[in-house]
Amino acid sequence: MKNVAVANGLTLSAYSCEKLPGGGDTLARTLAFARRLPGVEKIAILLDEQAPCPPGFEAARLQGEGAADLLGQLARLAAGADNLFYFFADCPLLDAGLAARLLESHGRYYADYTFADGYPLGLAPEILRPGVLPALSALAPGCPEVRARDRGAIFEVVRKDINSFDVETELAPADLRLLRLSLSSDTKRNFLLLTRLLEAGAADAQSACRLAQQQPELLRTLPAYYSIQIVAGCPQLCAYCPYPRFGIRETGKQAEMELGRFLGLAERIREFSGDAVLSVSLWGEPAYYDRFPELAAAVRERGLRLIVETSGVGWDPARLAEVAPGSGIEWVVSLDADGPQLYRALRGEGYEEALRTIELLAARFPAQVHVQAVRMKENEERLEDFYRVWKARTGKVIVQKYDHFCGLLPDRRVADLSPLKRFPCWHLKRDLAVLIDGRVPLCREDVSCRHLLGNLFEEELAAVWERGERYHRDHLREDYPRLCAGCDEYYTFNF
Repeated sequence: MKNVAVANGLTLSAYSCEKLPGGGDTLARTLAFARRLPGVEKIAILLDEQAPCPPGFEAARLQGEGAADLLGQLARLAAGADNLFYFFADCPLLDAGLAARLLESHGRYYADYTFADGYPLGLAPEILRPGVLPALSALAPGCPEVRARDRGAIFEVVRKDINSFDVETELAPADLRLLRLSLSSDTKRNFLLLTRLLEAGAADAQSACRLAQQQPELLRTLPAYYSIQIVAGCPQLCAYCPYPRFGIRETGKQAEMELGRFLGLAERIREFSGDAVLSVSLWGEPAYYDRFPELAAAVRERGLRLIVETSGVGWDPARLAEVAPGSGIEWVVSLDADGPQLYRALRGEGYEEALRTIELLAARFPAQVHVQAVRMKENEERLEDFYRVWKARTGKVIVQKYDHFCGLLPDRRVADLSPLKRFPCWHLKRDLAVLIDGRVPLCREDVSCRHLLGNLFEEELAAVWERGERYHRDHLREDYPRLCAGCDEYYTFNF
């Protein structure tokens, strides 16, 4: 049996060369895994044009970033082989025993494609029959959003026409997909998780999965999503917003965070989290921010992602034109209705202006504009039409669940989407909310700041983040503060 092992090195970072508990770095461990794979005669690594080739691997350079480029190169590398092992080079916990079981199933059932299902990412390779790669390459143009560096790229192409392929799976003893773990050294957050698991005794797939279940406190690492209030004030008083309950009856801008303060905060976030998504729409309309183009540029220059959730009302077209197009920024325009009458009842005036803003954004950021509706009793009957119209026009529609803010607002939910069994809050585990004056409430639901974690303009980010740890541990024990006990947002996931 002649097999080929191909490691995807497009996601390698400096953390892949950092020493790991127990000895060696990520690349050394990944190479050792590849050498233990049955029948492997060649070990290649996919790299871009400039990246140096790690010792022990054969370099394979990608000419493009799409799924077709990936599959074409895999076909060339696997020519004449019986099987292709495909995995990512930044995964030091890849399990050779699990890979052997996958190969046994792959051969027994004459599969085209075999993968492990229910395991965290980074524990098992995917296996392909080389003869199927031309067919997958032909499907790849139908997946323009899939990139060669995406960890699910192969599966995304396969499922484009999944009934045409013989697919086999190795099911995990317990389905851990809900944990959304990536056991890789590509980011500071994931490297910290790897370090914790290795220090706790993880050595293979079985022990890593066991630790993830038995010691879930290890999984809260660093914040990935920061929701920041850069402006106080909105052009609308929406029917489902809690702020009118606090006596705010007027529209318009009230205050904004100084750009220098925001830039300092963004830099500290980069240093602390390594990578993160910054949403700048907490309790205020970002269109009101005087120096928004500079703010957007600064976020993207630091390698952070920017999310702008907006009413679409209040934007100066000239200012929007100053925001550079390209990756690193996503726009979400909250519309909620498919016509001016319902829009007025839910949001107030501004329907036509919001539509014009969507057109402006779609022209400048064609792949990065989402039109959003909050699903509630008032718009449920017309939501399907809303979705169809905007899906055809922009291709990206978000239907967001209604949030009653722990009972502060009337319950307008059409359906209760909460899981049958509660689990610890994603927002305590991954998010931080920052108000205009630097205060950090427990989460966005803590609108009265009754559980204040600190102030980021006065304290270190690490200290503020650490104060949320006890609330997360309370959730692990199924002990919920009053605010959390009445919350319906714990299962929603941002990034």
